[in-house]
Amino acid sequence: MVETPDLKRRNFLLGRFTAEPSEPAGSPVALIGQSCFAFQGIACMSCRDACPTGAVRFELAIGGARPRIVTETCTGCGDCSQACPAGAIRVSAVEEAS
Repeated sequence: MVETPDLKRRNFLLGRFTAEPSEPAGSPVALIGQSCFAFQGIACMSCRDACPTGAVRFELAIGGARPRIVTETCTGCGDCSQACPAGAIRVSAVEEAS
């Protein structure tokens, strides 16, 4: 059984004392752009390591592992975006991601 992390507690411990975010019409999710190091054949999984919900997954492909966002799990917190050394991840509404 996978336990869901307490994001409120995690954000508090990381010094993020913001008010409860109001949910937009489409829940925000992370989107990975083509500048991602993994797409260039460079082994990097910083986004996966930073994701508190495990929404960033890597799948094996020819040339190396490729990142994928599990939109049902992604909370749109942006931790992966902040951790990305290539600046390849942005957080956007679900409508844009589809």
